[in-house]
Amino acid sequence: MFGHKKKSQRQLADDELLTMIYAVRDDLAKERRLLNVAADAENERQKQRVALQEGLFDFLHRQARTRAVAPTQVEAFSVLHNLERIN
Repeated sequence: MFGHKKKSQRQLADDELLTMIYAVRDDLAKERRLLNVAADAENERQKQRVALQEGLFDFLHRQARTRAVAPTQVEAFSVLHNLERIN
């Protein structure tokens, strides 16, 4: 209505996938920072958490590539995500 197109199911699923990718990427960065400041006793546990986050990020990234998410959609989502982090 009024010139706005309804998003297709594929675009909605791609948006959800991109949301998960950016959330995992942020968690991975947080885990890496924690690993750098962790005590030796917690070091092994933090390494496992980082490895888990890296595996999840790689899987989601491959899914996005397999689904052939539109580059314009990734760019728009990236801009919005970065603006949210700034504000």
